[in-house]
Order: sequence, then structure tokens, then C-alpha cells
Amino acid sequence: MRDLYDNILVTQVSNPATSTTTRTSSTVDMQGFNSLNMLVSLGQAGDTLSGSVYWTLKIAHSNDDVTYVDTVATELSSPNVTVAVNTTTLDKTTYAFGYVGGKRYVKAVATPSGTHSVGTPIGMIALRGTANYSPVN
Repeated sequence: MRDLYDNILVTQVSNPATSTTTRTSSTVDMQGFNSLNMLVSLGQAGDTLSGSVYWTLKIAHSNDDVTYVDTVATELSSPNVTVAVNTTTLDKTTYAFGYVGGKRYVKAVATPSGTHSVGTPIGMIALRGTANYSPVN
């Protein structure tokens, strides 16, 4: 099947919510899939973002779903290993991390730095593709 619907599995891995503390997605199990795009979507920050008040976005992975380590550049096809959202021109954006690492389990993590009193809306979605069997839906 050549349509996208039958060839990717879309999973909401973190419900959209306004956050002032670290947000970690639920686990994405890569068994049966050979590609992953992890999306971290931010709404308008309620706090003034700056060099001392910001969010760091990243991907972590694991072989056992217990011990997670941060990905490195060779495990991502996207240009950045981490993204620092430190100005109001960088919120209200969806950031994509293309995972090409070889570990079975993957999570997205959004970590605040500085004092966040109002918070920022954050949601996370996993797009798994290149399935061993299709259709995936």
C-alpha cells in the first residue's frame, strides 16, 4: 500500500498539558518498525523564555526499557541532538527528532531550566514507520 495512513503508526505518547516541570513521554517500542519520528509540540510559553529560563528537548533510548541514555548525533537524522527553546520566537512550534539508532525503546524528554511559574503547553507524538508488516492501522 502506497498511502501514508497504512504505513505509519501515529501514537500520542504524552497528552498535551501545560508544564512547569520535566515531561517525559511514554515508551515507544520499536519492535516491528525500522524508523521513528518523535514530535515535541510546544504552545505559547506562559513564562518569558530567555538564556536562563528555557526548555531543553531531547530523545533518550534503551535496550531494556529501564536504563535510558541520551541519543547522540549518529543516532538521529534530524540536525540537532537537543533543542533549547530559549526565546518566544521558538515556542509555538513542533520539533521533530528523526531516530535512526538501534535500540528498541525510545522516549522524548522536555526539561525546564530556570524558574517556570506559569508553564508551557507541551505534547508529544511518535510516528513509527517502515514496518515489517503492513498495513499498520
